[in-house]
Amino acid sequence: MCFADGDNHIKNKERVNMDNKKIILITNEYPPKRGGAGVYCEELIHSSKELGISIEGWVPKYAKFEKNSNFISLPIKGSQDWICSWRIIKHFKKQQAKMPKNTVLHLAEPGSLRAFIRFGWIFKELPELLITIHGSELIRFCKSPVESFFFQKLLKQTKTIHVLSKFNKEKVETFCPGIKERILLLPGAAARKVKGDLSNKEKAVKTKIKVLCVGRIHPRKGQDLLIDAVCALPADLKKKLECVFVGPIVKKKFFRELQKKVAGTNCKVSFLGELADEELKMVYESADIFALASMPRAKSIEGFGFVYLEASSHGLPILAHRTGGVEDAVKENETGILTDPKIPIELRNGLEKLINDFSLRKRLGNAGKDWANKNSWTEIAQQIYQSD
Repeated sequence: MCFADGDNHIKNKERVNMDNKKIILITNEYPPKRGGAGVYCEELIHSSKELGISIEGWVPKYAKFEKNSNFISLPIKGSQDWICSWRIIKHFKKQQAKMPKNTVLHLAEPGSLRAFIRFGWIFKELPELLITIHGSELIRFCKSPVESFFFQKLLKQTKTIHVLSKFNKEKVETFCPGIKERILLLPGAAARKVKGDLSNKEKAVKTKIKVLCVGRIHPRKGQDLLIDAVCALPADLKKKLECVFVGPIVKKKFFRELQKKVAGTNCKVSFLGELADEELKMVYESADIFALASMPRAKSIEGFGFVYLEASSHGLPILAHRTGGVEDAVKENETGILTDPKIPIELRNGLEKLINDFSLRKRLGNAGKDWANKNSWTEIAQQIYQSD
């Protein structure tokens, strides 16, 4: 599904009719910690405020948020451990009696959702529930029969279940039959602080091609497979390349393995770590190809992938694996090339194709820019929180 660019053009400053509902959005992840769930929560809160929706964000103590916005800082570090879960529940229990009857409780990411799966049974009654499924919850929360049972029970109590991809929609319907009519499929959009400008010039032909990968340094993000693909390229092509990796080091052992692999690339490879939004935006603007080879793992999967839309908004052609919800973020052979994660040679061939074919990069990049700018957080917020 795509939308008009409502972030900059809200006709006549129309406001959503929410029947005076109050939204409480709870999240264990929020900027400056970079991650899809945090981006989702920040963008929804910002867009809701622009629309005049009454929304209150309950965020971890490390979070940085906009001035003049309604936020509560929770005494949590942002993990999914039992202590964090209980502290969320304890705070909610204290506040519940003060909440107006028209409150909507939005469990907007896996950590807050898990808290209510674990302890939601202690409440005789909850406000109207809205749950967002990002993807990995359907793997992690189904490992234990007990957790799976309470997950299903909570979903059955929920009025609206927002999913970001067809993949997630199918998984939710399979896991909890009978809630199909309450599932709302709306894809995400590029984060406004790193989104490309429509006025940016098209990418020019260059002798040096910069390949950019944005994602935390973790096996699920497949940086090792991308480096393997570079190593497998002909020597003359590798001389044309510069590879840039952006993202925090989550798995140190994995990072050390990447550093060893880099020696075989025979091209310049940089690990820039976590960047501020403005710095990341500049890196996107300077790149020629965006590549992120996400892999399904035992406990997690790419449920959508906001970074693909961020890259597309900068006119970058995408190279990615066909896994999870990536196909909803990358339009195959239109905004990027998707390859089979079980066939590594396809990733290498896709990379070679993009390096050699400037006209292909231009076509995919231009289509990607159009696609990314049709996805709007304002429209997403409006549809998620609108009245029936």
